[in-house]
Amino acid sequence: MAKIAIILLLISLGLLIIYGIDVMVASQSEKDAVTGEGGQGFLPLNEAVRGSIFGVGAVALSIIGFALGRKEPSKVIPILLFINGGLIILGLLIVMAMANFQVDQKTMRTIGSTMLTGGILIGLGIAKIVIDKKKLSSK
Repeated sequence: MAKIAIILLLISLGLLIIYGIDVMVASQSEKDAVTGEGGQGFLPLNEAVRGSIFGVGAVALSIIGFALGRKEPSKVIPILLFINGGLIILGLLIVMAMANFQVDQKTMRTIGSTMLTGGILIGLGIAKIVIDKKKLSSK
């Protein structure tokens, strides 16, 4: 099961990288003059669909990967969880620094939930290390 977990975590990492690059491209392009929405990335998807597929999908795959790999000791699984969680947080911070946006209640909720999601993945990485240490010390 650890191999399947690692594969899911690598797919999740790939989704996060694609998502992050698309968001950066979109934040650098001009806003639509008619709708006033942010610019278009290289993916032909609007922000909600892009976030649902690439963001939520990546987080779901990371959590599934943790669940599948929790019983077998692995050094790779917590590292990938740290990378995925850190990439979510770092990507948000980079986009916030690059983008020119208004801070309203909806934006603050998005920022908060995204930071929390990244923190949860990092927490799962820490939990995996603790679980592995307990299993190895009980042998």
